[in-house]
Amino acid sequence: MSLYIHIPFCKRKCFYCSFVVVVSQEQRIDLYLECLAKEAKKYKGYKINSIFIGGGTPTLLNNNQFKKLFKIIFDNFEVSDSAECTVEANPEGLYSSRIRLLKSLGVTRISLGVQTFNNTYLKALGRNHDCKTAVKTFRKIKQNGFDNVSIDLMYGFPEQTFEELKQDLKCFTQLGAEHISIYTLTLEKNSRFYTKKISLPDSQVLAEQYVVVAEFLEAAGYSQYEISNFAKSKKVSAHNINYWRGGEYVGLGVAAHSYLRGRRSWNVCKFKEYLAAFAQTKKCPNVCKGFEDLSAYEQFKDVVLFGLRMNKGVNLNKEEDRFGCSLSPNQQKKIDTFIKEGWLILEKGYLKTSARGRLVLDELCAQLV
Repeated sequence: MSLYIHIPFCKRKCFYCSFVVVVSQEQRIDLYLECLAKEAKKYKGYKINSIFIGGGTPTLLNNNQFKKLFKIIFDNFEVSDSAECTVEANPEGLYSSRIRLLKSLGVTRISLGVQTFNNTYLKALGRNHDCKTAVKTFRKIKQNGFDNVSIDLMYGFPEQTFEELKQDLKCFTQLGAEHISIYTLTLEKNSRFYTKKISLPDSQVLAEQYVVVAEFLEAAGYSQYEISNFAKSKKVSAHNINYWRGGEYVGLGVAAHSYLRGRRSWNVCKFKEYLAAFAQTKKCPNVCKGFEDLSAYEQFKDVVLFGLRMNKGVNLNKEEDRFGCSLSPNQQKKIDTFIKEGWLILEKGYLKTSARGRLVLDELCAQLV
């Protein structure tokens, strides 16, 4: 089982932050931690194999607040000795003493929000760091003993040339991170790109850029293990793998999602609403905004569709036994057709997506639903 803790604090409103709170006083963070402590008690004794702390900007927490957060985790959950523990961070939000503290608290993995080494695009994104800051911070992380660092690579910027993309890839691979996650730029409503009516590359250009990215990273020694993730040997994200395989997870905090015993649930998404619920009682209130109970077949279907995102694919026979379900004759017929047309591959019992199939995976999955 995995644990996800959403930290919604951010210094400014960014197009990539879903939930934003302007923090002017440390007391607000302390109050949020008190709420997290109450919520965590609902799951006391749960065994945890991976932890992911992210969302907004976790590194806005000061050292004492980080210690409180980890005390909440270890007081309430039975954390495996080999658990992967990831903290998201921005390049401008880490300094050596903070990195050492995270290491001492049991953090094993840092996910660094680099996005791009192109300063023009960083400025357009409204980021507070530049290329030099990102490189400097990465080196500090490595110098302080972390051997598992993930960095985010974004592509698909307006009018981004293939030469610019390749130069960015060169910078990313030379840095030597153990893991790289790739994303395309998306327009969120009211973001700076959205309000300026910026046009993004069309699907054909994005597909071509994706191929360039994948081939470049593979050549640089990164193995693709999921449609958007590449890693060096034994550095895949345990937290993400659990999610894609249909594993259970607990989410704490504003807008956090959980998946337990076939029930998918999500917390309220407004910070004030979350705090207000705890202010009304000394115990943990119900901060669940909604939920859905998945049938065995719906769980099976999700595992199959998520499995197709992974290079390893999904073992249909194993998952059929696990959930007591099977694909319908019509779905099996479509799969057979996709295999004949080269979109999917059946190898040693695993159904997987071919390289060209990854370019149209959303469409393939839509036809299989």
